[in-house]
Amino acid sequence: MGDIIKFDNILNVRDFGGQALAGNHGRIRMGKLFRGAQISQMSPSDIDQFDGFDISMIIDFRYQTERTRQPSKFGGSFNPEVLELLTRHEPENEDGLAPHEAFILHDLNSVKDAKNYMLGSYGERPNYPAFTELAGRALKNMAQSGNTIYVHCAAGKDRTGTFVAIILMLLGVSAKDVFEDYMRTRDAIDFHVIKNIAAQKMEERYGRPYDPNALEPFFGVYPEYLQNSLDQIGDIHTYAKTVLGLTKRDISNLQNYYIEN
Repeated sequence: MGDIIKFDNILNVRDFGGQALAGNHGRIRMGKLFRGAQISQMSPSDIDQFDGFDISMIIDFRYQTERTRQPSKFGGSFNPEVLELLTRHEPENEDGLAPHEAFILHDLNSVKDAKNYMLGSYGERPNYPAFTELAGRALKNMAQSGNTIYVHCAAGKDRTGTFVAIILMLLGVSAKDVFEDYMRTRDAIDFHVIKNIAAQKMEERYGRPYDPNALEPFFGVYPEYLQNSLDQIGDIHTYAKTVLGLTKRDISNLQNYYIEN
């Protein structure tokens, strides 16, 4: 699999191709599947670097409130198709916040709070209408076009992590390698170092103090998080058909575009 790719103003970017398939029947193509964090502050150098990857489709799992606050920034010849959550599937709350933002504002007080929220959100995600609609739409687009993609949410680890796991499992990657890719966010972002900075920024934004240690489970990646999603997904081909609406032809096309022998 590819190395962590360094940018001026984008975190956690990597090519998630390169894994050998279970049974050693080929491997995932490199240079076709990229993942990372939001891209609202790209420098001119970042834009040029993205342009060089020939990315033709962005899959953005952020909620509308996040997209409005930090709109994606493109420029030059980098002008990809962008797929986003449909607003009719997004939850509403009195604060006008995304679900995780409302949790941070009202309910995040302890390590246990954060860990329980993250476990719950991973467990809900595979059947959450906003997520499944975009995931299914994106995969069908990929099956029809073979687009080179960049998938992201805010930090590129949770919503992105579940979607990337779905892609890799559909392509035939082993569970071990799926988890290895997921855990690589720990190599890209050292949340132990930045938790104090994060606590200060959250206090400025939400108007209340935060214990930096309570933020660690919220910002970190743990195998049990992704496992909660995979437990809900079950058999990947049944899930793809019944929840995401993919056909056998869609899955075959995905494999033709994104696997090399």
